[in-house]
Amino acid sequence: MSRFRLRCILFSGAASLGFGPALVAAQWYPEPDLLLTGAEIRTVDAEDSLAEALAVKDGRIIAVGAAAEVAALAGPNTRTVDLAGKTVIPGLQDSHIHFLSLGNDITRGVELSYAETAGDIVEAVRERVEQRRSEPATVRNEWIVGRRWDQFKYPEMVTRWQLDEVAPDQPVALYRVYRGVAVNTDVFRRMGIRDDDPATWPDWWFENPEDFTFEDQILRAEREVVLEGERTRREVPTGVFLGARASRLVTERPPPEDFEDEVESVRLGIAEMLSLGVTAIVDPSSRMGHNMRVYQEAANRGLMRLRIAAVYEGTFNTHPPAEIGTHLDGIKVNNLGDGFLRWRGAKVYGDGGVGTRSAWMSEPFHLWDELEGERNLGNPVVRDYGLREAQYRAIRAHGWDLHTHSCGDQAMRQTVDLYMKLLDEMRDESGEFPDLRWSVIHAYFPIEPKTRVLEDMARYGIVAATNPVFNWQQGFSFAANSGPTRMARLQPFRTYMRSGVIMASGSDYGVTTHDPWIGFYALLTRKDQKSGVSWGEDETVTVAEALRSYTWNGAWLTHDDEERGSLEPGKLADLVVLDLPSLDALGDDPELAFGMRERVLATLVAGEVVHGALP
Repeated sequence: MSRFRLRCILFSGAASLGFGPALVAAQWYPEPDLLLTGAEIRTVDAEDSLAEALAVKDGRIIAVGAAAEVAALAGPNTRTVDLAGKTVIPGLQDSHIHFLSLGNDITRGVELSYAETAGDIVEAVRERVEQRRSEPATVRNEWIVGRRWDQFKYPEMVTRWQLDEVAPDQPVALYRVYRGVAVNTDVFRRMGIRDDDPATWPDWWFENPEDFTFEDQILRAEREVVLEGERTRREVPTGVFLGARASRLVTERPPPEDFEDEVESVRLGIAEMLSLGVTAIVDPSSRMGHNMRVYQEAANRGLMRLRIAAVYEGTFNTHPPAEIGTHLDGIKVNNLGDGFLRWRGAKVYGDGGVGTRSAWMSEPFHLWDELEGERNLGNPVVRDYGLREAQYRAIRAHGWDLHTHSCGDQAMRQTVDLYMKLLDEMRDESGEFPDLRWSVIHAYFPIEPKTRVLEDMARYGIVAATNPVFNWQQGFSFAANSGPTRMARLQPFRTYMRSGVIMASGSDYGVTTHDPWIGFYALLTRKDQKSGVSWGEDETVTVAEALRSYTWNGAWLTHDDEERGSLEPGKLADLVVLDLPSLDALGDDPELAFGMRERVLATLVAGEVVHGALP
């Protein structure tokens, strides 16, 4: 007997005579449109069952199980595909991706995720400049824009003078993984600053502004300058600005994309994500409705082959509660959309991040005595519980779900405390616990001694919307800022998943690479990109758990778990065919993650091939 249990949708028909009960009842199966067989099918059902074959009808799975039993359902019009030992998984969900710019970034931007030296950055800019030489003059002279540098990875940070060598007459703006920008001298010239004219030098040329926080820095290097007619050497800005306030000193910025460019970026971004096996995403910030307008137009033009399962309204920071209410009044919709585009939930901002030493912590950042000279506990956005509660209440009064950026453990404690208070009130009023699936975004430190929130999150069904790729791409800087002991607890993947907290994985592109398979690598190894050190090896997870965090858990976050997220009868046929004999091959050799794009043979959405091809 086969070890694979056939599971099907049973369709029943009945005929009756007169007005009595049915005399004849039959159960039958419709002829499938598509039958996939000869594969390891990771169903991601409650038991993580494996199957050999599945059948699809009208965009939904109608049967999963042993090859012979599923094959028996085929009819004369069924397309049967023997996958000859490949692997099938549910379509992946990126549960946190700032998606709108992706398409334009990958076609016109400078990718710095993999840079490990200042020379790597310069070379990436040079390559983009060279590519521009064949373009019309209007394109050649546009801004060169790059993203995702992290100064902690480099022996020395790149300077504007190095960028000037490869782009002397074009403005260059390279954005840090989070809160930071590096520009070349042409950008300073556009700001009216001339190295040879002291009258143009701003107040911050030699000294930092008084309102800088711990995270803010202007990097400087010694250069020869002329002051009052005499040559001298002084430290002047290198073009690198770290922190939110420092970055705002750069007043010349790349112009915003026009509406048509943004719609095109959506088209390109959809193709890119489908090529990686991602069939659904969450955009965690609508930018006060702007992104939703672009997505709606893309949908109107028939471009929406990727499910944008939720677009969170916001982001809300220090906004007065009345202002939040007025804004949501103006939208007059909530949970609007369909299976391909839905406006649901609101995002609130709680603190900064670990890489910039601005997450709101209960204990100071590592080496605070050397680096800041006083205890640095980060930068809470709204320290006052009463004001944050009033903001939450304004959002809830309009029916929007809550999702809060909370990186530091103290920020997580505030968020979870207030979530519990509101959820308790709703339970007391209705007599049952509300099924709202609110999330803590990033959720780095749930098990710190002073603020532990893990059990509360499990008890109240609060989702940890984590970004595993951070441990790889920013692990070196996170370890430097949090210290090795805390770094071993940062994003405790195994603890989350085995304590009853639903952990939904996302990339947080454009802060990190959008490739979900690098997130898998981080879940399986916890290695950082720079040093190769595994920070907290006891917090790694199995390949099955990693898959669940990118599939069913994400669908649960967006209230779609009954529609997708696993390969079970009745669910949408969103699936990916991988050129692997078993997903366990990735668990056995996580380095395969870096070549998984080439192993995505086909991506299907509602049973339709939207990337690649079936054999």
